[in-house]
Order: sequence, then structure tokens, then C-alpha cells
Amino acid sequence: MECNKKYGINRTYFLTEQIEMLDQEVEERVSSYQEDVERLDSIPGIATRMAEQILSEIGTDIKKQFPSAAHMCSWAVLVPGHNESAGKRKSAKTKKRKQVFEISINRSSSFCKRI
Repeated sequence: MECNKKYGINRTYFLTEQIEMLDQEVEERVSSYQEDVERLDSIPGIATRMAEQILSEIGTDIKKQFPSAAHMCSWAVLVPGHNESAGKRKSAKTKKRKQVFEISINRSSSFCKRI
């Protein structure tokens, strides 16, 4: 039993060090975009980590990448499909999103619901 506790503690220390190393690397890579991170961070429900994730997913040159907000929402799969043929509406389910972006969006939206 003692061996398992020691292994668990060592593993916890190892993982904590890995998280700190990754945090430093993210901080270095995002440092030149600090103004963008702060602007996103000012939105209710979006913290610094979330802002970093959004920037890593959509990039910093949004106007060049997405002609309009509707295009970006469509890319992020935040809107349902519009499938209509011969005046009849067919299934309009939302497509499966990218997993990391989906988790980020879900967390921020659930936080906003609580406010």
C-alpha cells in the first residue's frame, strides 16, 4: 500500500511539473498577442486560458480568415445546418465540432448561464 501512495505522489509531482512547463510555453507563444488575449478576456465567461484557446483555434487575423461573423460561427459549428429542398426542411442538426474548441465553448457558455 505504501508503494502505491509513493507512486501516486511522485506522479502528481511529475504531472504538476509538466503542466507548469506547458503553461510557460503557452505564455511565451501568446506573449506577442497579449492585447488580443486581454480583449477576449474582457468578455464575460471567457478567462485567460479560454482566450488563449480561442486564439490558437481561430488565429489572430480573423478578417482575412473569415469574411463575416456568420462565416466564423459556421466554421466553429455553432449554428445548425440549413438543409432545405423543394420547400421542405430536412434535418438541421449541428455538425460535430472540434473537440478542444467544443469543450472551451461549452465551459464558457455554461459559466454564462450561471451568471
